[in-house]
Amino acid sequence: MTDYDYRNCQSLFGYAAKVHERSGGVCQLCGAGAAGLDFDLWRQMTVEHLIGESQGGYLRQILTGVAGRFPGLSAAERAELAAEIDEANTVTACSFCNATTSQAQAPTSMTTLIETAPDGTPEQVRRHVTAGLDGILAAKRNDVAWKLASVRRAFESGVAPHLADARVLGHLRPPTAVAASDVQMVVEQITSDAAATPDAL
Repeated sequence: MTDYDYRNCQSLFGYAAKVHERSGGVCQLCGAGAAGLDFDLWRQMTVEHLIGESQGGYLRQILTGVAGRFPGLSAAERAELAAEIDEANTVTACSFCNATTSQAQAPTSMTTLIETAPDGTPEQVRRHVTAGLDGILAAKRNDVAWKLASVRRAFESGVAPHLADARVLGHLRPPTAVAASDVQMVVEQITSDAAATPDAL
């Protein structure tokens, strides 16, 4: 059997890999992973946009905003500035933090941050925008800490005891390896059953 193409895991490789390299594999919202590298935790990491797509926070949108606000910059300068802003706008987040902040709107849009940047060098513009992003990151960290405190209390009082009991009583069912031939037999049976009962589909 050939190896699975790990690059299909887009939240870990490709574009995301650079984000995780910058963070060292540590969630930038709750700090998970700071104690050390752990495969099981790392594979739950994803990319968090401090300002999301609905507020102009994706690279293509940033590039459009920079081009419109600073037409005097060369194409290369605009591309570099947009890339630097995008880098500041994307951080590593664990699955919990990503999910718990996914519906939250940032207090300002990327368009507004770019439009309110004063005229100046690309570095001055970058500093203005990233200062706004730093504020958004700080607010998200506070929000996550508040939520985690309640979730931890619920886990320790109402969840952990039941999980521990299940392990002691032998209910734990770790995944077992499945032979490819067994999978093929199941697929063939399902295909056969579906063909025999077309009205059930």
